[in-house]
Amino acid sequence: MIWDSYYIGETISKTTEPSRLWETEKGIIEMARNTIAIPVMLNDSLEGHVFHGHGKLVLDTVIETEQGAVGRPVEKEINRPFLMLGKIEGAQKRLIPASQEDLTTMGYTKQEEFISSAEDVLNKFIARGGNWNCRRFSYGSVFAFQNEANKLDILIATGAKLVYKTSDTTFLSNCGRVVLKSLDGVVCVSNGKSFIVKR
Repeated sequence: MIWDSYYIGETISKTTEPSRLWETEKGIIEMARNTIAIPVMLNDSLEGHVFHGHGKLVLDTVIETEQGAVGRPVEKEINRPFLMLGKIEGAQKRLIPASQEDLTTMGYTKQEEFISSAEDVLNKFIARGGNWNCRRFSYGSVFAFQNEANKLDILIATGAKLVYKTSDTTFLSNCGRVVLKSLDGVVCVSNGKSFIVKR
């Protein structure tokens, strides 16, 4: 049996203006103008992009409990290639063909170098997620960011549902129900009631 799988396209583009790739009351992901991008395909269908530019991730992972606020907000600079799958309409409208100068600005001497970097990010994502390799994300977005340890931090957002996973933190939020697992312990909140286990 031959499984469908993601693969990197060929056309390299860039953003024409600052872009917010994701925004809810819980956070934002935004990228600067001239961020370069390459499509991620599945069965000849555009499913996302690998981006490389300058941006930031802001995420509210603070949980209010009866004992006070727990956790800390996430604020990270985005300067390495990362993967976005899912809803791409907004980003797609702000893309035009990239030039060699755009690639050089991001540290690439030729197109093949960016393609190789994009494939590396995609392969790490597939290796981490297993069955994600043949799954479409039609009702939300998935982001995979490379961290300092050369591994991936994952953000999955579908409506009010949010999952953020790093090597030392897991944050889940869905309609007032929140779970935070960190090096400090585990916090669960549901309908205003909280449960805390400290390490």
